[in-house]
Amino acid sequence: MLTILAHREKQRLPNLGKMSREDLVLELALLESGTRDIIARLTALDDDGSGSRSFPNALAAMNREGLAARKAEELKAHVKAYRAAINDLKVNHRNSYISHVQEFAEVLPRVLDKPVRFEMAASLSVNVLDALMGRQVEYRFRVGSQEPELDLRARLSGP
Repeated sequence: MLTILAHREKQRLPNLGKMSREDLVLELALLESGTRDIIARLTALDDDGSGSRSFPNALAAMNREGLAARKAEELKAHVKAYRAAINDLKVNHRNSYISHVQEFAEVLPRVLDKPVRFEMAASLSVNVLDALMGRQVEYRFRVGSQEPELDLRARLSGP
């Protein structure tokens, strides 16, 4: 959530008027890197492999612990909806630009001309985790002892 907040704030390019062209390219490269990191994390939440921290594995563990059938079906629907929502990111972005880089893949940042929209998947991942936990999960971050604590959920739900 912190990376998503940082990405959203940096994507606005608040210092654009003061940047050199080199600074702009470096900023776009960092935004592209942030996008790839977010996509890798969001798609990892759908992994089936043993030992991965993912929604399917969490649900399987809950089922092994004796989750009620009705609740299991409800949670399964959430996990299935997440899988459907994340599929485009998995196939068209993770596989093409992150995991299986082709020999002649373009290395220029795509942040401006072909931005990857991950916001819906990120929001859905928060909702799925809430459902799995049975409560609204808090996402808080403290920069240091002098700064107020950030409520990441609240910051990301606004403009």
